[in-house]
Amino acid sequence: MINLIISDTKRSLNYIKEILKNDISINKIILYSKKNGLVSRFIKKEKIEELLVICKTKNINSPKILKKLELYKSNLNIISAYPGEIVKNYKLFKKGLLHAHPGDLPKFKGSTTIYYSIILKKKICVTLILLNKEIDEGKILYKKYFKNPKNLNQIEKNFDDNIRAKTLVEYLKHKKKFKIKKTNREFLHYNIAHPIIRHLVLKNR
Repeated sequence: MINLIISDTKRSLNYIKEILKNDISINKIILYSKKNGLVSRFIKKEKIEELLVICKTKNINSPKILKKLELYKSNLNIISAYPGEIVKNYKLFKKGLLHAHPGDLPKFKGSTTIYYSIILKKKICVTLILLNKEIDEGKILYKKYFKNPKNLNQIEKNFDDNIRAKTLVEYLKHKKKFKIKKTNREFLHYNIAHPIIRHLVLKNR
């Protein structure tokens, strides 16, 4: 079974829905938020409150989260943080944090890799990694490639969240091993998609 360590976001909600739809067993849903939002409302609606553990914080590095992971042990903990958050509590890395990155690692690091992937590769990839102290350089577990959406404006709506969720579920169901060739080559970090880059992508929708 798995734990979900999730923020109160649409992405987290997508993860839960896709995992439940595919009958994947969940140990606990550790929700870190300071108020009851869309995730907790969904859990209540689905009558799965027994899975929910609430941490009253909006900081992924809070000791409260680490304490919950010590209490509810699991070999794999899927993480869905708030936008811009970076895990800095090194003790969390020992808990097996699985992150779905919207880029073909190690080539496409950073937070806005989808736009650059479309321009440079004409396709999109989600890479599942175990987080470590180096950003986007954790152990690669799996990759899944996707065609560009017919309407590129969907990227900023739900496309990104959906492909991450689908990749997670495919890995959890089949635990396929993905072999990657080791390289010492240094790659760029695509941290911010400049408005011009975004415009170049979306104008071709």
